[in-house]
Amino acid sequence: MALLFAICVTSAVPEASAQGPEGLTGVYSNKGGTLAIVEGSNETLVHFSGSFPQGESAGTCDCALVVQKKTATNWSLQQAGEEDAWTLRVNPKQFVLESGPSPSCCGAGYPGKDTFARSTARPLGICKVKVSKAGFHASDAANTPRKAFVVSGDAVEAYVDPVEPDFLAARFQGPQKATAGLLKREDLDCAAESAPKAAVKAPVAADKLQPFAGTWVELTRQGKGFVVLKPCSAATRSFTVKPATGEVEVQLGQEATTLKVTSVEPGKGAGAWVLGLTSADGKPEALQWKTADAAKGTVSVNSPDLFSQSHDYVRQEKKSAFPSKQETGCDEYER
Repeated sequence: MALLFAICVTSAVPEASAQGPEGLTGVYSNKGGTLAIVEGSNETLVHFSGSFPQGESAGTCDCALVVQKKTATNWSLQQAGEEDAWTLRVNPKQFVLESGPSPSCCGAGYPGKDTFARSTARPLGICKVKVSKAGFHASDAANTPRKAFVVSGDAVEAYVDPVEPDFLAARFQGPQKATAGLLKREDLDCAAESAPKAAVKAPVAADKLQPFAGTWVELTRQGKGFVVLKPCSAATRSFTVKPATGEVEVQLGQEATTLKVTSVEPGKGAGAWVLGLTSADGKPEALQWKTADAAKGTVSVNSPDLFSQSHDYVRQEKKSAFPSKQETGCDEYER
C-alpha cells in the first residue's frame, strides 16, 4: 500500500506530543523519483518512489519505510513486515538511499541505489482535518491504532503522491515535539494541497491544446525501426491530452498520474513545442514536444521526470502501422 507523507502544524491536542525543529522533513526529487522525509520525536517516516530501466521497459519502486536507527550521517530503515534493511546516508549535499538485496516494493532489476540532491528540497502541500477526531495509526503491517490524534480544522502539510493511499504518514506539530504516524486519507480534506493560490496557473484554453489532443502510445526502438512493446508486468506507457479539461493523463505502466497543461509555447524548429505541466502538488515540468513524422502520427517528447526515459510515441489510431511485440523473459513474472 502506497503511503503519502504529511505534517500537522496547528493546535495542540493533549494526547499528541509536541514537536521541535523540522530537521530534514521535506520532499526531494531527481529525474526518476521522489524521496519524502517526515521526522517526529517518536519516529521518522521515509517514502521513496522512482523508476528505473527494466529490460526493454521501465520498473518502479513505491516504498514506505520507517527509520530504525539514526545518526547524523547514517539512517537504518525498514519496510513494515520485511526483514531486509535499507540505508539512507545523509551527506552535506545529497542523500544516498541503498536497499537490501531484493526489496519487495521495487520491480525486478532495481539497481539498489538512488541519490537525491538536498538542494531540491521543497515544502509540502496543505490539507485540513475534516472529521471531529482523526486518530494516528502505527506504521506497522496492521496499521495499529494509537492514542494520539488531531481534531477538526487542524492544518496538515502533505506530500501528495500520484497514487492515492488509504493512509497519510503524518506529523503533528506541537509546542516542543512532533508525533509521527499514519492518518486516514479519508479524514483529511486536501483540496488545498497544491501550491499557494498566487502561484497556481490556470490550464490553457482548449483550442491551444487541440493539435495535441488524443492518446499517444509509446514506441520502442528495435533495430532501425520501432515496435509497440507490451511489457511483462505493466501496461504499455501512454499519455492522453484532454483539451476540454486542460489536462494530460500519463500512464506510467504500473500507475498513472494527471497534470494540468499551464502553458503552450513554440519550441526551436518546425513542429517543436514546449508544454508547461503542473502536477497536483504544484511541481512544474517542461515537456519538449517535436513532431517526428506527421503522416505516421509520431512525435518525440522529453521532460526531466515523467518522460526522462520514454521519448517516442504514436497516435493510438495509427499504432497499427507498427508491429506489436511482447517483452521477452516474462516467465519470471508468472512464477
